[in-house]
Amino acid sequence: MQSLVTEERRFVPLKEGATELAPARERLRYWESYTTSALIGLRCSTYAEEGLHARQRNFDLGALRIADIVGNEHVVERTMPIVRRHPKHSLFACMLLEGEAFFYQSGHCTLVHSGDLIIYSTEKPYLYGFTRPMRQLMIDIKADEVLDSGDEISQASMLKIDGSLRAGQLLIQPLRDGILGFMDDPLSVLAPAVHREVRARLRLLLEPRGHGTPRGDDVMALRLLRAERFIAEHLAERDLDAEAVANHMAMSLRNLNRVFERHECSVTQWIWQERLVLAHRQLAELGHSARSIGDIALGCGFSTQAHFAREFKQRYGSTPTQHRQASVGAGPSDRT
Repeated sequence: MQSLVTEERRFVPLKEGATELAPARERLRYWESYTTSALIGLRCSTYAEEGLHARQRNFDLGALRIADIVGNEHVVERTMPIVRRHPKHSLFACMLLEGEAFFYQSGHCTLVHSGDLIIYSTEKPYLYGFTRPMRQLMIDIKADEVLDSGDEISQASMLKIDGSLRAGQLLIQPLRDGILGFMDDPLSVLAPAVHREVRARLRLLLEPRGHGTPRGDDVMALRLLRAERFIAEHLAERDLDAEAVANHMAMSLRNLNRVFERHECSVTQWIWQERLVLAHRQLAELGHSARSIGDIALGCGFSTQAHFAREFKQRYGSTPTQHRQASVGAGPSDRT
């Protein structure tokens, strides 16, 4: 453990580990041992030809701990035997700064992209895999600091905040910037304030109605996030419209449109914009190359292919066929 102390300023305890400190054959064992002692019990594997290359910095703020983890592609797993052998009553909040990943827990597998935040319980087994070089910030906080009931953590499901959504960015960015700023200058005197801010933001995300009165910007961001999620989950349904979203949100359409002012558009405009974005992505993906353009249009909520083609050309400056050919190449799959 390094003692980061100067004459005028005292820093929080910092612990560091890196696989380069171990022989190549011992890297996985070293990483498992270090992570178990500094963070949580788990096992690690990698299919990278060069083996595992990873490093970790761990900041101890007392009731809160922060880990900055960088590595190549690898998988970490916390199995039930490990949960029993190394019990931990915490919540992890992980912000993926770089890379792509997948997270599996309680029968559900979730893709995690750069910019996303996931929150999950350490009391249930999980598998977390990184498919390319990665960097993530991990917040380790005791469950009873965030949840009122100690029983809730064993039942809690993983929560993902999508960093590609505007509302997700509004909720994640203050947390990310605060953590990065603290790590640049980890003064002990700042630790209590960081702890309070992190705890408040995690409570807001997990139990938005259970802890006092959130700030106005946070309330608007949460409402926007709920609306964006509902829209994303129902894009393929042709009866999805602004009224359906307002009913789901238990809000008037007028107030809902005020929430969407952050996007500088109305709810209706956002729905059609997201349908175009979804179709644009599917036309470029090999996994959808066997589907006709008309099928993709209908699957994204457009009632007719003509309507879809007109809106697509207006937004992207090319026809759906041109976009598909440029993305996956011309051939039999380019049928309409």
